[in-house]
Amino acid sequence: MFRPLLLTVILLLTACEAEVGGDRQSGVSSKATHPADASIEWFDGTIAAAFEAAESEGKPLFLYWGAVWCPPCQEIKYTVFKSQEFIQLTRLFVPAYLDGDTEEAQAWGEKLGVMGYPTMIVFNPRGEEMTRIPGGIDILRYNTVLELSLNQMRSTASLVQIALEDPARLSADEFYQLAYYSWFQDTSAVPEDIDKTALFLGLSMSAPEGELSNRFYMNYLLALAENNASKDAGKDGLHADLAIAKRLEKILSSSSLILASWDSLAYSMEDILALPAIDDAHKAGLAALWASSVFDLRFDESLSKSEKLAGWLPRLQLATRDDQRLAEDLQKLLRAELTSADDATPDSFERQSVIDQIGYIYREAGLVNDAKALLLAELEKSASPYYFMSSLGSLAEKNEDFEQALDWRKSAYESSAGEATRFQWGANYVLAMIRMAPEDHQVIAGQASALLSEFHVSGELFAGRNFRTLKRLNENLRSWQEEQEPETLAFLSEIKRLCDDQKEASLQQQSCLSLLVEDALLAKKLVQAS
Repeated sequence: MFRPLLLTVILLLTACEAEVGGDRQSGVSSKATHPADASIEWFDGTIAAAFEAAESEGKPLFLYWGAVWCPPCQEIKYTVFKSQEFIQLTRLFVPAYLDGDTEEAQAWGEKLGVMGYPTMIVFNPRGEEMTRIPGGIDILRYNTVLELSLNQMRSTASLVQIALEDPARLSADEFYQLAYYSWFQDTSAVPEDIDKTALFLGLSMSAPEGELSNRFYMNYLLALAENNASKDAGKDGLHADLAIAKRLEKILSSSSLILASWDSLAYSMEDILALPAIDDAHKAGLAALWASSVFDLRFDESLSKSEKLAGWLPRLQLATRDDQRLAEDLQKLLRAELTSADDATPDSFERQSVIDQIGYIYREAGLVNDAKALLLAELEKSASPYYFMSSLGSLAEKNEDFEQALDWRKSAYESSAGEATRFQWGANYVLAMIRMAPEDHQVIAGQASALLSEFHVSGELFAGRNFRTLKRLNENLRSWQEEQEPETLAFLSEIKRLCDDQKEASLQQQSCLSLLVEDALLAKKLVQAS
């Protein structure tokens, strides 16, 4: 991959100015130019003020949305955000960090169309969204996307329109921007009536051959898998089968192409090979090639600790098909590598990502007891132990040990921190009670009502992830009420009171009232049934 010219210039300027007191044009102090001391200088103020600063200074804005407990967030913090090249590039932006538990964070998340953690968005100085950067790509590619956004980048939404009309009008840089866009976090760039499979296939055919073309093709296959939209009829279907198999063989035979699409190839083998558009005659060979090719690259230095471990996943999926037990020699090698990664990660925050990945891989290998032992040991080391308590609860539930599962869910909620986080973990506890102990009416009703008082500003409950969690909780409580017919459920009356507290005709009040409409329909149904 080419080394971005602007990035090279920035690094040369930094090196040259380090001895003479700083970069006078960029405002980087001499202290900030020393790699040992440099870090991202996040904007100190509200998100609204950050947008104002970007406009007044004529700089693009880089927004990072995350949470302390989120493993992929910690992955980015300990890889991308520690890269000296990335840090120097952020000096040319207004970098803003929005933690999901801070005041008005969820309202901003909703306004910006943010669905999950982590999300990274680049805005131009006017506050218009340019692009979203996905997780799971290597640092050089993060740097390249940031550099492109400094060079009069057009919005991804406008590039999608060009791609739909005439992709030949897209430049090489614009293909790069689209190839490294976070498509599965998209909320506005692709019109709702557009078939993403056709969009990605068209981009793969028009993009420069190699890395970019094949990233689009992998997105095409992922979209097929997600939508179950493959077509397999007659001669055309046979041609599609052969074309897909041939393209995958080409990608999986190239180390550089595998690494360029690691974020899909390491995690999606089974989903893609399950497509009806790939004929059975090719699936076995593709699976073997896929598993061995990704496995052989698991120590590549461009990959982070967690992503190196992901190189095991296709190998494990193939080795444990049809409930096969993992061979002893593979178990031994797996345990040795996972233990080594554990031992090499002393920092409690970085461990959030690495240990989460190790636990996932143990489960994929069928080594559930190893996963449990790992998570139990991590409770004393983790900066966010409640996250791993939830994982222990999931393991216990899968083993049908419902009492232990609910104990872990309750402990996770009680030890969680941050308003949005506590609400999410508390809702998960109530939902677990509904699944595993639906007859415990008093606890479910009481805990559900108590959750509504988690926020010191009630309007936060009706925005972003909080409202999506509340809506899911409300739907499950309605179904539970219909089936269990508890004597009391104060949840609905509490919602009504909170609706009255919201500003008239505000988005928060409208969201709140939408819950009451759903509950009114349930009440009518219950009356009719009685």
